[in-house]
Formats: sequence, structure tokens, C-alpha cells
Amino acid sequence: MSLDDNTRDRIQALINDNDVMLFMKGHRQEPQCGFSARVVQMLDQFVSDYTTFDVLSDGGVREGIKEFSSWPTIPQLYVRGEFIGGCDIITELFESGELAGSFGIDLSEVSAPQIELTDAAAESILEALRTAPADHALHLGVDARHQASLFLAVPGPGVLRVEVNGVALHFDPLSAQRAQGASIDLTRTDRGVGFQVHLPGHAG
Repeated sequence: MSLDDNTRDRIQALINDNDVMLFMKGHRQEPQCGFSARVVQMLDQFVSDYTTFDVLSDGGVREGIKEFSSWPTIPQLYVRGEFIGGCDIITELFESGELAGSFGIDLSEVSAPQIELTDAAAESILEALRTAPADHALHLGVDARHQASLFLAVPGPGVLRVEVNGVALHFDPLSAQRAQGASIDLTRTDRGVGFQVHLPGHAG
């Protein structure tokens, strides 16, 4: 399928009008493939606001962006008009720290944060970790919109570790910065028991 002028102009306008433009399957809140979800997860660590285009909603753009970028797969990321690449390249840049650098973020002097963890939360977490896979660890992620989440994952490159109240917590470098001074408590609702992360200056 050849790239017609109208589709080329639409793609170029999206790139020109948005500092960070991601062509993906689905939307930022609802990725429709694992590769798109992975790129969204990485971008969310660095950028509070960026634009996505769902190529599944437009067959012309879905095929046209491949010719436009001379790149055969989706997702595709542009930053300030420059084509960055697809999921594999973005992952490499993320792990090396270069992706952060493209957004003006310096990760070289990040240290593990000071965190408070209540006794009740620590007890519940330790109980849950007894059935976790041996190679997984508990992570606290805080994205660019200061939305916090606790999750299990295999620690990757550059991950920071801190032990508090008998629990080992792991952080990517930017989450470590944003989590400084945070507290984690056990919360009970009609839906059951969960954890609440309080970030200084932000709602938990």
C-alpha cells in the first residue's frame, strides 16, 4: 500500500503538532498489544503528557506510518519531530538512560528514597510475598503524573533497592525521586484490603 499525499500530510501534522507523538495500537489508557503497552509504560515514567494515535482506528495511517518512517512495525515514537524507533530500540534507550536524556532528565545522581511503611502494611506485604515467584521483587512505581503503584516484577538494570520495616522495595530511578518521603499504609474498603501510597504534596 503506497503512502498517498493526504495520509502523509496527516502523519506529518501529528508529528509537527506534538512534542512527543506515539503511533500505537490502542490508546495510552488502553493499549491493544504488548509492545504498545511496554512503550507506554516507559514513556509514563518520563512524560506526564504526550499524544498517542490509535493505528487500529485508521488503516491508512497504520500502513502509511510504516512507509513514512521506513520502519515495518508498530509502535513508533517521535520526539520533537525526530523518529526514535520501535519497541526494541526504545527499550534499549530506556535501559541505557538515553531515553531519559532525550527528555532532559539526568539519572546519574539518583539515590534510594526515604520511605515509611506501617507495621500493618509490612506484615501484609510479607505474607503476600511468600507466594511470589522467587525471581520477582516488590516495586513501587511513581509515574510522571505522580500516580503510584505497587507491583511484582523481575528487577531490571538501574533499579534501586531500599529495605524498610523488613520489606525490600525496588524503584526505577525516576520513581525513586518521586517517592522521596512517601508512606505506605494498609487500607480496608468494601472491596477488601489494599495498600495506599501517600506521596508528599499529592493525593495517595
